[in-house]
Amino acid sequence: MEKGYRLLERIELGEPKNCYEKVVSHQHLVESIHLHLADLLNTHAGNALIDGEYGLPDFNDVLANNTNLVRHLQQNIRTTVEKFEPRLQGVEVQYRQDHHNPLLLSFGISGEVLHNGGKVPMSINVFMGVDGQFNV
Repeated sequence: MEKGYRLLERIELGEPKNCYEKVVSHQHLVESIHLHLADLLNTHAGNALIDGEYGLPDFNDVLANNTNLVRHLQQNIRTTVEKFEPRLQGVEVQYRQDHHNPLLLSFGISGEVLHNGGKVPMSINVFMGVDGQFNV
């Protein structure tokens, strides 16, 4: 089943409750996923009332206990996106090392979106700044 707008988007648009699959265009679907990923990746697990696991874990604890931070971040991003963004399938997260800016952690999130009976590839660049926030 193709998935369209998220619940709050449908409420905001005044769509009927049975229109979960209805999305006007591929561009609107991609924008909706993009906005949701920005919210999802910048929410710490335990801070969302809807689900205690929604969001990423606090990486301050990871810094002290983990020798391979990048791999840990990749796994957490992939697991979180797979669990909370069902519109993006076949999720892969790749680390993109930037030799010119070693303090900036960059990742590429890619997968496929079902739309109008077909699979459309989608990729998003994500940057984790020194403040721990993700720029999507």
